[in-house]
Amino acid sequence: MDRISRAQQAIEDAHKELQDAVLEARAEGTTWAEVGNSLGMSRQAAFKRFGKPTDPTTGEAMTQRSIENLPALTEKYVTLISQGNEDGVAAMMHPRTRKELPWSTIIDVWKRALTENGELEGFADTFITTPKGMKPDSGMIRKSVGKILGIAIGVTTVKLEAGEISARVAFDNDDAVVGVLFVPTDQTDVPF
Repeated sequence: MDRISRAQQAIEDAHKELQDAVLEARAEGTTWAEVGNSLGMSRQAAFKRFGKPTDPTTGEAMTQRSIENLPALTEKYVTLISQGNEDGVAAMMHPRTRKELPWSTIIDVWKRALTENGELEGFADTFITTPKGMKPDSGMIRKSVGKILGIAIGVTTVKLEAGEISARVAFDNDDAVVGVLFVPTDQTDVPF
């Protein structure tokens, strides 16, 4: 067991040494292409592994965005609307969006959906896409999980008592809601 522990420690030390060497090389002006070349990888792969971009407005290190929580946030947002929870809905929205898309508009659209289809029963087939509408099974979306920059769209089938509609919830980089759309499930011409 001691040999295993020593081997694990050696791996951790080697990773730290490599990280330090890359950061030192970068501080001396080495490009990501040169770093990648010396490691047998692309400059993008080298940057992804070792890079630490900084926020231009704050100077703080930024972390890569994860979109793994967006399907759950999509369903939560629609659930809050269905419960008439104005405060919960507003708390999830970007401040500018709250001004441009008032609660009265959101709840009026939801009421129309209820009139035609009944109460919320659940969700199905929730996925994340881009404003361009890539499907979740496309290779591009599979490769970009966690890498979507800008707006990401949560799409879900909203199961109601007597029918289904599609909900599309747009999220910014900070996972704040910047748009919501309820459409028939077969509608393909949507603004986002």
